[in-house]
Amino acid sequence: MPAGDRALHSKGRRIRGGIVRHQVIQKLRAPVRLSQPGDTPLDGYFCLLPEIDGQPRTETILELLNSTRRVIPFFRVADDNVVLLTRLNIDWVVPGAQVDSDWIMPRRLHATREQSVRLQFFDGREMEGDVRWSSPGADIRLSDFLNDPADFYPLVTRLGILMVNKNRVRETRVA
Repeated sequence: MPAGDRALHSKGRRIRGGIVRHQVIQKLRAPVRLSQPGDTPLDGYFCLLPEIDGQPRTETILELLNSTRRVIPFFRVADDNVVLLTRLNIDWVVPGAQVDSDWIMPRRLHATREQSVRLQFFDGREMEGDVRWSSPGADIRLSDFLNDPADFYPLVTRLGILMVNKNRVRETRVA
């Protein structure tokens, strides 16, 4: 396939009255563990775009989680099935240990502030870690950062970087 084709091809199937065409875009599999309310964490894969906004860089897990997509395909390892997860119903996501840092969050996110926090989710689970955010003039407080429109943010924990869904956190306490 030519390089400028973005690895896009169509396949179709016949139905009464014509052919239905489906577009398939090749994507990159990123192993993750994720948690949904009240369930045990699931292991599987998200599929990331190999190119984003016309730039030759991979879509990151954080960009996928903060996208306008309502549902995200998730390949479950346990049964090798694809499920469509409602993005806002995901509590948190941990990228696999072997995932390249360029696939986790954009490099342009340079943290200049940090705050240790204890999070309590709506289902009662708690998590501790450090929230790091960019504050060019050192004037953006934690509350300002958490009020940003993006739904997910990175939390640095002993397990690694978690992408936390703000909508699933009942309370954030400064540790």
